[in-house]
Amino acid sequence: MELTPLRAFREVCRLGSISAAAEHLGYTQSAVSRQLAGLETQLGRPLLRRHARGVEPTAAGEILVTHAIGILAQVDRAVADVESAESWPGPLRVGAVPTASAKLLPSALAAFTLERPNARVTFTEDVTPHLIPRLTDGTIDLAVITDYPPGLPAADGLTVTHLLDDQLHVALPADHRLADSPVIELAELAKDSWVEDYAGAAAVLTSVCAKAGFAPRIDIECGSWLGKQAFVAAGYGVMLVPGLVVPALRADLVVRDLADPPTRTVYAATRTDDEPCGAITTFIEALHQST
Repeated sequence: MELTPLRAFREVCRLGSISAAAEHLGYTQSAVSRQLAGLETQLGRPLLRRHARGVEPTAAGEILVTHAIGILAQVDRAVADVESAESWPGPLRVGAVPTASAKLLPSALAAFTLERPNARVTFTEDVTPHLIPRLTDGTIDLAVITDYPPGLPAADGLTVTHLLDDQLHVALPADHRLADSPVIELAELAKDSWVEDYAGAAAVLTSVCAKAGFAPRIDIECGSWLGKQAFVAAGYGVMLVPGLVVPALRADLVVRDLADPPTRTVYAATRTDDEPCGAITTFIEALHQST
């Protein structure tokens, strides 16, 4: 069974009209009619029933269109996988900042896999200043990075695509004095201890607190989100939390909006001089769908 008549039949059933299907496919109406007639001859039974408003599948046609949808989807995926293999022979190597792993990357991978079920993706987690050199030297193929701390590190030969603006929140212990406040002024936390992870994040905290009129007291430096959450939940401080991380925080933390919240921007970065690659394009589209 040839694919062209099968595509024509699928579109006729979808649109309920031979003329509409012909226009959609870029064929003449007579060409589509001949393709349908050939299918009916090949299968030995009528596939369409004509009525005043157009056409609809017969019982046999209903069975065929169900198979046609699956067959053509498989063919389209095979073509996409072959094209991907020709332009990208190995796994797609993605690097990302840790906060993107909480929700953005798993959602993007799910969307990417629907489009390219046979493609392989590997992940590397690191901070932006470490990811950009790995991208430029070819160790990874795509990086999800942020300007947190403000400003992206300078790097020639990269194309940066905006994904989202990610607002920062504050996480508190459940028994914190401001836990019941829906919105918190940063200055209200001037006497609190803060939990931070690395120098760049601490620089942002220091900067936004300076605008609020105080210098934050960072008593605990902890490099992992698991540890930071544990210290805050136990009452040893408060911390800034990017919006991307909020859905993955432990249940015994209280997350509140800030009155004048700092915002970081999240980007997808690729090498400008790389040959066009369907896998990279599809993954960036999946990231956009997941924001």
